[in-house]
Amino acid sequence: MKKYVFTDSVGYLTTTISRILQQKLQAKFKSTGSNTTPEQWRLLVVISNEGEMNQSQLAELQHKDRAAIKRLLDHLETKNLVIRKSGKDSRSHTISLTQEGRKMVQVFTKASEETVNEALSCFSEEEAKNLNQLLNKLLNNIK
Repeated sequence: MKKYVFTDSVGYLTTTISRILQQKLQAKFKSTGSNTTPEQWRLLVVISNEGEMNQSQLAELQHKDRAAIKRLLDHLETKNLVIRKSGKDSRSHTISLTQEGRKMVQVFTKASEETVNEALSCFSEEEAKNLNQLLNKLLNNIK
């Protein structure tokens, strides 16, 4: 029987890579003077790219439950990066970026691009493109 090598598994590799990238990104964000997390930044980017939306839409786009999204939005609102506008229904709020939130998206996007470029520097441009395509194929397969 072939010996199973856990550290060669796709789950181990993707989880470890993700964790290390998160740590590097968090350090890069801290160097900007902000204590915003990569997870909070992702919400800001989604809102920036997609426009105003409600909590349910954000949860669906991020593959997270509504409670997790609410906690993230609470932190972002406290930091004055998002604003919740009351909708027709008292349970429905539209979330949008504040001016400060739009500025932070630009700052964090630059920091994120630097971090990812550093990580992918071991690949040729074609290899990096192929890796991205393969990871998207895997993601679409498991959704």
